[in-house]
Amino acid sequence: MGCQLSSTVAPCNVFESPEPVTKVFKPLDKPLVDSKPDNNNNAVISLQKSLKHRYKSRKASLVSYTSITSILPPKWPEKDTMCTLRGFSIDTSRAKSNSSVVSMCAQRLEMDEFPEGRSDGKPCNIYWHNIVYHDLKSVVKTAEARVNKFPGMTELAKKISLTQAIHSMQQLFPDEFRFYPKSWIIPAQLAEFQHYCKGLSEKSWFIVKPDEGSQGAGIYLINSPDQLQNTSDRHLIQEYVSDPFLLPDQLKFDFRVYAVIKSLNPLSIYVAREGMARFCTEKYEKPTGLNFENLFSHLTNYSLNKSNNSYIHSTTLRDQLKGSKRLLSTVFHQMEARGVRTRRLWHEIKLIIVKTTLAMIPEVMLNYEHYFRDVPGPQCFQIMGFDIIVRKDCMPLLLEVNSAPSLTIEHSGFAETDLTPVRSLVDELIKVPLVRDSMLLVLNKLDENNGARIIANADTLSWESSSINEQRTNHIAEDDLGMIRRKKKAHLSEIFPGRYGQQSKHLLFLDRAVYLFMQFINVKQSILITMGSLKSFIKKCNLSDVITNDELEKKFNQIYFYFTSKESQPSSGLPFHGFLQLLFHFSRLKFPEGESLLDSLQRLLAFCDAALRHYGVRSTRLRRTEIEMDQNTNSVEIYLLPSRMRQHKASATSTRSHFKSPAYMRRSAIRNSRSVPRMQQPQPFKGITNNSNSYSNMVDSTANNLMNGTSSTLPRISVHN
Repeated sequence: MGCQLSSTVAPCNVFESPEPVTKVFKPLDKPLVDSKPDNNNNAVISLQKSLKHRYKSRKASLVSYTSITSILPPKWPEKDTMCTLRGFSIDTSRAKSNSSVVSMCAQRLEMDEFPEGRSDGKPCNIYWHNIVYHDLKSVVKTAEARVNKFPGMTELAKKISLTQAIHSMQQLFPDEFRFYPKSWIIPAQLAEFQHYCKGLSEKSWFIVKPDEGSQGAGIYLINSPDQLQNTSDRHLIQEYVSDPFLLPDQLKFDFRVYAVIKSLNPLSIYVAREGMARFCTEKYEKPTGLNFENLFSHLTNYSLNKSNNSYIHSTTLRDQLKGSKRLLSTVFHQMEARGVRTRRLWHEIKLIIVKTTLAMIPEVMLNYEHYFRDVPGPQCFQIMGFDIIVRKDCMPLLLEVNSAPSLTIEHSGFAETDLTPVRSLVDELIKVPLVRDSMLLVLNKLDENNGARIIANADTLSWESSSINEQRTNHIAEDDLGMIRRKKKAHLSEIFPGRYGQQSKHLLFLDRAVYLFMQFINVKQSILITMGSLKSFIKKCNLSDVITNDELEKKFNQIYFYFTSKESQPSSGLPFHGFLQLLFHFSRLKFPEGESLLDSLQRLLAFCDAALRHYGVRSTRLRRTEIEMDQNTNSVEIYLLPSRMRQHKASATSTRSHFKSPAYMRRSAIRNSRSVPRMQQPQPFKGITNNSNSYSNMVDSTANNLMNGTSSTLPRISVHN
């Protein structure tokens, strides 16, 4: 399986604050690049020639303002030529470890920063938090504000929760979710894991990860269930990727790719054009009984490898060619030199990000509705980190998702006793434009196709960092490919629904199950469905002939143990994906003739939709809303929480251009609907009782119409099956 990305890739233009906001950085010992390149450095010369050839022959898919053999643009353009956020405000009182880079970006964008919070009681446009705080509602009180965290996202991105979400999607779309290694949750699936190992013809290696672990803590390798150190605490076991793609240095590496969920309503996902490659510090060998404990060879975590004497910190762009932390674009150059189709690889990585995010979206919706149940709710956005490893055959695999990736742009000194923060060049090149463009993005000021709004007068740029210039004369160097003179794209690029909407929109299918789930829970109190609510669901959806109460309780207990590793109690409830597993079970029983589980579930959801109409639940309340913004480009906005469209409208430009369009008028007609409708009192049709055959026939008939799209009562805005 190949991959292809243009080799003319490097990070977007970044800020450099003359005086760092919160920390004093240790000066670098040498220039960012050597003034006289080493002509004997064949790798650099080869890459430079390759870059020049490819830049002339094709358009870049990842665009940069620097290349691997040049320094950063040394000077900022005049402020009046830059895109600024003058007049906007940002609260960084809870940014904590993110405060350095956030303050730097806010300064350069001319935002009003409030590092201690506002004392006048007025709201800020953006609130930047380092974690999800429990009192978020009391801090962010206006629906017009933006906050960089989604409620519940920390839990949803944990190893086991992520695995459960992806497992649900693998059951429905097995061919589209092969990018996640085979996994087992311990102790719930210990017997399944043991059975799997017994059926193997040869020994395989597995990696064990604690659910609460981070930064490589508690991770170890095994090749037998007998080697498990703990079978009572919740752990995730995954097949170990024993055949990673390796460069000539034979060091295992993975990618940290950054994405931004701009908003939930409308749903919008962006990816950063530059990412990070993290390398192990000792040469890789397939795990054996002798080397499997050498984590410096098997784990790429920075927090682990930085303690190894072999770790290489990069102080120049040339250094990072062989550093332990490199630019994604640099490694793509190196991979392409070995015949990898990196354009195809980048395409597949972006699809992984889209599919993984869509798998998480159902519970993001539920957590948002639950947390902001009694208030309008702000526009949440979030920077996410996706850890991707590439196999020897160039197939990318998802390892983990980090809901709070580090945004620090410095590291401690090289000596163990030296705690003075030192600038990290690679981190700066990645994280500064990431944070900057995220601010522009959520305030609808980011122009993806016209980087010239941010870059101007490139020939006069110079580096203004006093911490460097004090050590050396001002070194001005042009980009060796002349790339900085051209118009550049923004650092963030939309991948859903814009780029991959048509290709991946069908994966939003589970939002229909979310709407059904919300009919039978009290979202103000909990996002778990109890046994009593499930019995009500079965009755009102006319599924009493599918399963008995005893069978339901048995299935409930099985699913509850899988999700919690505990025995169920009378007050126990199932999370959304537990409810989904029950729906899978019901759909197989009710519609065994379905060609696939997906087909049977579609039939079941349509059947339930038709049955609930008898209780006054309109079809529009079981659907998302899509607004067509541009017929020529198939541009749409997808509202997963239609009732909140009043707070989170389309962008100003889109709204103005379509203010009087039929789509806009239809959207206005439903703005006052509730996103979590409650069951109305039963209003049976005349001559029809709940238990009559005619009622069942009516439900079957309506469900068939829904499946075929022929029901005259379907909403006119759109139908999403």
